[in-house]
Amino acid sequence: MSNREIEQKILNYDIEICELEEYIDDNFENVVKGMIGALYVLLKKSKKNENKIQDIFKELEYIVEEEKNQIRLTLIGQLIDTLNKRIESTFNNKNKNDISVVRDRMLKITNLIKDKEKNKKYKNVVSILEKIIYKDKEIDKIEAILGNKKNLEYSQFEQVLVNILEKYCVLSNEEDIKYYYKVIMILIKGHFSNEISKQKNKFLDILKLYNDKKHVQLLAKRFQDIIITVDELIDKYDVSYNNNLLYIKQDTNICEYMRHDYRYQKVFTIDDEGNECNDDALYIEKNKDGTYTLYIHISDVPSLIKKDDYLDLRAYKNAETIYLRDSEFTMYPENVSNNIGSLLEGKTRNVITYKYLITPHFEIDLDSFIMKRGVIKVDRCLSYNNVDKRLQREDLNDLNTRLKALDFITTILKNNNIHKDIYRAAENKTTGKKTNSLIADKSNAAKIVQEMMILVNSSVDRYFVDRGYPYIHRIHNAPTSEIDQDIMLLLGIDRKTLLNNPKCARILKAVKEKYLNAEYSSISSPHHGLGTNYYSHSTSPLRRYADALGQYIMYDIVFNNRVDEKTIYYWENVVKEVCPYLNERIKNNALFASEYNYLVSKRKIRKK
Repeated sequence: MSNREIEQKILNYDIEICELEEYIDDNFENVVKGMIGALYVLLKKSKKNENKIQDIFKELEYIVEEEKNQIRLTLIGQLIDTLNKRIESTFNNKNKNDISVVRDRMLKITNLIKDKEKNKKYKNVVSILEKIIYKDKEIDKIEAILGNKKNLEYSQFEQVLVNILEKYCVLSNEEDIKYYYKVIMILIKGHFSNEISKQKNKFLDILKLYNDKKHVQLLAKRFQDIIITVDELIDKYDVSYNNNLLYIKQDTNICEYMRHDYRYQKVFTIDDEGNECNDDALYIEKNKDGTYTLYIHISDVPSLIKKDDYLDLRAYKNAETIYLRDSEFTMYPENVSNNIGSLLEGKTRNVITYKYLITPHFEIDLDSFIMKRGVIKVDRCLSYNNVDKRLQREDLNDLNTRLKALDFITTILKNNNIHKDIYRAAENKTTGKKTNSLIADKSNAAKIVQEMMILVNSSVDRYFVDRGYPYIHRIHNAPTSEIDQDIMLLLGIDRKTLLNNPKCARILKAVKEKYLNAEYSSISSPHHGLGTNYYSHSTSPLRRYADALGQYIMYDIVFNNRVDEKTIYYWENVVKEVCPYLNERIKNNALFASEYNYLVSKRKIRKK
């Protein structure tokens, strides 16, 4: 039968899909083309033809699973791609939405075909590699195959290495020992050195069985001393790092005269001693009626870097600044994050300013919140330690008076919301990173910074949600009662015991995976950990891409008043695309930092 005849029989219900199996061996191409052709027609009225569509998919999936001929598998993949293109060009948006689940299933079939093709390729490469190692014994060819990372997946590579180790252990001929030792060195210094380093105990276990032999002892020592390079680790986690990039002044199409001039204020920053990346500054002034006005100034990225410029795209790729045990990978090049973008002492800087009215009793009027483009000149860059000492002094000079006013506001904010203390404490116990919240456990100055940033992050999100504008939200789901119990257990264990006692592993894992799971979302939802219905990341645009993106949205919609349907739709799509990427990228960054810090602590990594 021709493919047209098969298609018509399917559409006319003259043949059951399962009956096509008797024709498939002799007439494979026509059977598959007939099934795909019928599928296209049936999808036009997908609800009516749901059962027949499911039958076709079941048969296609069965064929792909069982088929070993790569030419036939490739044909199915090409036909499904063609079907997808026909749907894209002929179906309207409503019909496309109706069959979105079906299209996902089509994608799974094509991915399955690609995986089978890849596995066959890897098996062929393994066969060739083993022939060269065991029979030809040509070192140059071995290096050539291993030089291309795409040739092998780690699982196949690992089996090759295991086989060679087992052979090496039983060798007695001196020449063979030298040859296979050299081959093993090529293998462990290659693209998979990171994986080998993490799995080295597995390989050492093989060698331990023959530990009475000198050549095995030599190799065991080499495995124990495996050192990898930073570049290999960067490549493994696809981290982007290049501080040789230079900032070039850009035309960002922002009118400087529309800024509010706050250079009369004696603005100050509060951060670690010697910190160079200052993206927030504070100021508070007392009004004649006894109220106060609070100003929180945040570095203004859009006034420096145009959206979709190469530096913006680089920051998006990085997602955030990665803080490491002995260094940091900045999201923007250092000359941006630590210089021209940073709110440095004595320097004039563009900022986005957030203003609040404070009552005489130091309570914040949240409805007074407004945001403006501003310009400031930083008067002082203060350390946490310096501010803590000033808060203890009785002499009330101008700066100390302002700091004490901020301390009063902070105390009220903390007392009104105890949720965040539990959330931050759990975060500190599990991560061990030197975060503001960790410092805030002992420093009133750090508490001030933490509360001011939470205040802005919450207010900005509320502003956008109340007006129905798109924004990048930071959300956190409410913990279950079971996790609540784990959190209480975790907070009662000292950090050293928590990390070194195997019995604590379950609690640590549960709290990390099921409680500390805040993420970015295009849909607004409460942040239960911080006890607020609205939350975002809007205060660290030099260190987190979500904050910088929020500023680009703010410029377009708020400052430029572009609230037309086209603009809103554009930013909605941008946020929907960005959120899942940032969530995934940040997880990879954390894995990179964890492995890097571990290797540094064990002196198992080198810079070059």
